[in-house]
Amino acid sequence: MAEEISMTLNRIYQKHDRRLLTSLFCLSIFMLSFLSGCAGPKQPIIELKVGTPAPDFMLPAVRGGGYELKNLHGKAVLLSFINTQAEAGLDTPDPSRAQIMFLKSMYEQYAPKGLTVFIVDTTQLETGKQPSLDEVINFTYNWQLDTIPVLVDENGLIRDQYGISNLPTTLLIGTDGVIQQRWNNVASSSQLALAIEAIVGAPFYRATSTNATPTVQGISCLGEPLGQAKFSGVGLARPLSDEIWAVDKGQAWSAGGDYPLQWIVLDTSDKAGKSRLHLQVTGNYFNAENFVLIDQILQQLPEDEARGLLGTTDENLPKVYLLTITIGLTKPGCLQVKAIVTDEGAGNTLYNGEMLVTVH
Repeated sequence: MAEEISMTLNRIYQKHDRRLLTSLFCLSIFMLSFLSGCAGPKQPIIELKVGTPAPDFMLPAVRGGGYELKNLHGKAVLLSFINTQAEAGLDTPDPSRAQIMFLKSMYEQYAPKGLTVFIVDTTQLETGKQPSLDEVINFTYNWQLDTIPVLVDENGLIRDQYGISNLPTTLLIGTDGVIQQRWNNVASSSQLALAIEAIVGAPFYRATSTNATPTVQGISCLGEPLGQAKFSGVGLARPLSDEIWAVDKGQAWSAGGDYPLQWIVLDTSDKAGKSRLHLQVTGNYFNAENFVLIDQILQQLPEDEARGLLGTTDENLPKVYLLTITIGLTKPGCLQVKAIVTDEGAGNTLYNGEMLVTVH
């Protein structure tokens, strides 16, 4: 009898023990959920859409001074978040490096119309490491960013306020402080120019004359071609042939460091077919050996970007290829530049051209 009573009590105890464990488990889940709710999970980055007022910021510039967005009310602002420490790849340029070239082009064309351009160092988002002050300063000198302030967002607060999750990301802020355009990847020159011109109007050189060319001081190369306003949004370009163009603002090239250039190839005779195109550019100072400046695959632009770049609605649109790259020149002088465009498969020469250019 005693044994039966013991077994019964044991079963009751085990039953209540299981209930107790179940209650404790449920309570622990509740408490964890409650505490998580109180602590608050990390809020997802909310992307600021077009039509949203741009959050104000006050950021230091890497070369000194600081900038506050609200002080620029009444001006158009191009704000680009970039990996300033991006390295060039063998086959394709880093998107941040390509964006820098386009930003410089926009500043040169539209700053006289009131455009302000900022670069925000957002390297930490991509690499997980905040670059040193010296590294960012060196970046500004390597890219000759004397007129475009590079801002430091060390804790990523402004990055998060603007909802930046990939690089480069560029925003165009209107004169009323409202975001007019947002590009969550590389924004091409034609895209940027069309949006900027909707706010500030066409640049002066194109508004006055379609063939205007700024004066280039110190020209030393006889026969050097003048820059032409042939393409929308990229500034003045010089022809090596009818199909090969170097976008250099019609100015002398710089020696002693990385010099950024854009190259545009027009497949006017539809020779490329489905092949990728390869561009090789060589240089030669008179009475010296040839050296290779460029040996890269060209990127074909989508039709809408190509149409915007050419500023045409013509149905017979040629394929347009683009390359943004930096070249290294070691000395000044008169440089003979030769370019050959080949198809990647067979290596056949499709287009070629040459020009003389002054190097300072």
